[in-house]
Amino acid sequence: MKRTLLGYLPLESPVHSFHPIVKTFFLLIVSVYPLLIDSPDWNLVGIFVLLIIFYLSRIDVSILRFYTTIMLNIFWIIFIAYTFFGGYSPDYHVVGRLGPIIVSWENIAWAFSVYCRMFWGILIIIYFLSVSRERDIILGLRWLRLPYVISYTAGLALRSIGLSIIDFNTIREAEKARALDMGELPLTHKIKKFGLYIVPLMSLALRRTDEVSNALDARGFSFAGWRDSRRTEYMLSKYEVRLRDLLVIALMVFMLLALLYLKLTTAVLSTSNSLVLGVLARALGVS
Repeated sequence: MKRTLLGYLPLESPVHSFHPIVKTFFLLIVSVYPLLIDSPDWNLVGIFVLLIIFYLSRIDVSILRFYTTIMLNIFWIIFIAYTFFGGYSPDYHVVGRLGPIIVSWENIAWAFSVYCRMFWGILIIIYFLSVSRERDIILGLRWLRLPYVISYTAGLALRSIGLSIIDFNTIREAEKARALDMGELPLTHKIKKFGLYIVPLMSLALRRTDEVSNALDARGFSFAGWRDSRRTEYMLSKYEVRLRDLLVIALMVFMLLALLYLKLTTAVLSTSNSLVLGVLARALGVS
């Protein structure tokens, strides 16, 4: 097992055979896909394909259950914001009324579309963090000729995400040791308890920031000379960009260009052609 930013990845995973630049381009290019797609149909297809990639990469898909509470919170925030405070137009189809608040089908459809887009985007980030290490990020950015200090800072920032998740799990284990079982609590209590994690997480993050800062000072790390082009790229010389790396990058770029073309010239990616929204509309009695 190899330690990644979000956990551990088996040594048998095919992801290890790719150059770090492939992972960097995955984050930079694939994360744009959900922003170009409005239709929940294609976003759901993207989610399904990414779950298959999770499986092929030998990532334990059960880790996604740790993000259930987060995804539920995001769902309710989006649903309430768009459904009850999304505005109203006379041509909207009214589904119901809650006092002065008008619930329309158009706002419900847009809330569902936004959530599917965000869900796919979050899965992309989780996958990237599950297969990447600090070294991969630094080497990928250095391959793009970004300054070493900027590359190192970006890698350290992403590493802090993994450390925060470890702290979060530590806090949950401490609660279990004190006979608090989150699994037995109702959903409303889970959301409330989740908010109480912020204070200890912030405290641990500030303490770790101070420790990392002292460690960097002890090793003579400095921002001075960050434009020095004479820095030896020892680790980068250990990796070679192969044909399959270029093919994967070319495929990601091709998909991006295809989505841009469809977005600008057709309505394929719009909500007007969504089959899922059509089914939901009929279920709510909207013609």
